[in-house]
Amino acid sequence: MNKEILIICESIYNGNTLKLGRSMAGELNCQLVSVRQAENLDVMKYKAVGFGSGIFFARHHPILLDFITKMNFGEQAAFIFSTHGSPILGKYHDPIKKMLIQKGRKIIGEFSSKGYDCTGPFTLVGGGNKGRPNEKDLRRAARFAVSLFPEYKPIDYYHSLSCRNPLREGSPNIYKVNGVEDEEKNVIELKGDLVTVNQNQCTGCGQCVKNCPLSVFELQQQKSSPVRELDCVQCKLCQTYCSSRAIMLHSTWRDSLRVAVRHSKREFVNYDGCLK
Repeated sequence: MNKEILIICESIYNGNTLKLGRSMAGELNCQLVSVRQAENLDVMKYKAVGFGSGIFFARHHPILLDFITKMNFGEQAAFIFSTHGSPILGKYHDPIKKMLIQKGRKIIGEFSSKGYDCTGPFTLVGGGNKGRPNEKDLRRAARFAVSLFPEYKPIDYYHSLSCRNPLREGSPNIYKVNGVEDEEKNVIELKGDLVTVNQNQCTGCGQCVKNCPLSVFELQQQKSSPVRELDCVQCKLCQTYCSSRAIMLHSTWRDSLRVAVRHSKREFVNYDGCLK
């Protein structure tokens, strides 16, 4: 767990901003907390802190702003993120930026995305920005986080393989590679090709099993195994929910065509959720 970065997110409306926070925290392998949880932490010990919420009346949520007003901060770097309903972001970040700068913070980056909004005039059409933030927005959020802190980008050991085996239906390949110098376990075990699970990093939490819409994963010996990686459509939900960053996806345009043809031939889904 990255203990140098903290993300504080107050998302109480539709959970829009929490999705962005999870994407960033997952990419940086850092802690994501609410304001109430942050009140019990020593915020000053972190190298950088992210602050995010939905936009309420042209500014971040009052709970987050009140927290910044009351807390004593060091001179850590800060980044800001939000979700908003209006078509144009405007200057909604200005109030929180001003507060942070007055507290001695250096703003190193800002990110915002449209979020589902069912207030005001949007109620007439059943809500605006339906489906936002979407997968594209979450990927943008992850790239934003990495651009700020490239040193925390997860290592994809799969790219270090000099030889790879043919894909096998229902039985993912297992590879062993040497880890980085600081690894306690120098030999890293990887399982899968299109969907690769680092067995050393996997905690067996089961979030990938729970959230994968195509049942790509199974828990085997308390570790995740991509037994149906040939069905993967690269939606990246598994990566979003993997707190240990143990999952890497590898796909070319040929793989995308292959999986599209594969699913076009499917006729039904059985009772355990697996495609046939």
